[in-house]
Amino acid sequence: MARILLLVAALIGGIAGAADAANLRSQVVVEGDVVRLGDLFENPGPRAQVAVANAPAPGRRIVFEVQWLAEVARYYQVAWRPQNRFERVTVERPGRVITPSELVGHLRPALQARGMRQDGLIELAARSQDIAISLEAPDTVEVRQLDYDVNVGRFTAVIIVGAGHASQQRAILTGRVFPTVALPVLRRAFNVGEMIRAEDIDWANIREDSVRSDVVTDPAQLVGTNPRVRLRAGEPIRQGDTRLPVLVARNATVSIVLETGAMRITVLGRALDEGARGQSVRVTNLQSRQTIEAIVVGPDMVSVPFAGRVAFNAQ
Repeated sequence: MARILLLVAALIGGIAGAADAANLRSQVVVEGDVVRLGDLFENPGPRAQVAVANAPAPGRRIVFEVQWLAEVARYYQVAWRPQNRFERVTVERPGRVITPSELVGHLRPALQARGMRQDGLIELAARSQDIAISLEAPDTVEVRQLDYDVNVGRFTAVIIVGAGHASQQRAILTGRVFPTVALPVLRRAFNVGEMIRAEDIDWANIREDSVRSDVVTDPAQLVGTNPRVRLRAGEPIRQGDTRLPVLVARNATVSIVLETGAMRITVLGRALDEGARGQSVRVTNLQSRQTIEAIVVGPDMVSVPFAGRVAFNAQ
């Protein structure tokens, strides 16, 4: 009987111990400047409000790995042991993130006031990063100081984000302004063979020093054409990247038409080349076996120009 009572007591003690054990949280959102023991563990004990680490900056996150968590649990006597080496806690802090593109938008009026062209392209230095502030901070970006050399396009600016709040950020931005040229570009990516229509074309300001001499500058050259290669949205298009739709395929049977005065003669031929409307192709008259030059006038139809009439033999 005594042995049974001991087993029951041990079982009850084990259940109580399991109930008192702490559990690790995997995703945590904190509002303040510190991370507390209770943010990392569920049921950590009497020291739940003890600060154990600095919180990430507003709009940022930090990851606490298993080794650090185990050491914190041991030091503060939290009833938790890691189950594997992959356990971790990700702590996030809400915030407003201002991206480099937003910063450029705030810099543009200031640079224009110093002589930058309206269509100038502003590029920040590669080290420029997002700036994050508290959600309670004012939604302001102030350009406090600006040095701009209009001749070479280089600038340095001091900006204050969220001025007047404890989380305000001061940053120094450097970069360059590049002259641009307006070019027709596609609104979306196009695959080989798709038809480009007028509504698929937009305009974009492209860095002048990156524009090649063979790019398309007139959107009329693109309307009604098919890409030869996959074309990406928003990028300049070279002259050879598109072509008119092929109406006559190589080795296809075509109608050869000769019109002279009121007479129209049509015979069958075989195309030796492929061609779009208005292009010249070689065709063989299937009756006379003569090869002549003809102009593509429609699907599987070519017309013999005046110079080719002598070679045309319908017999």
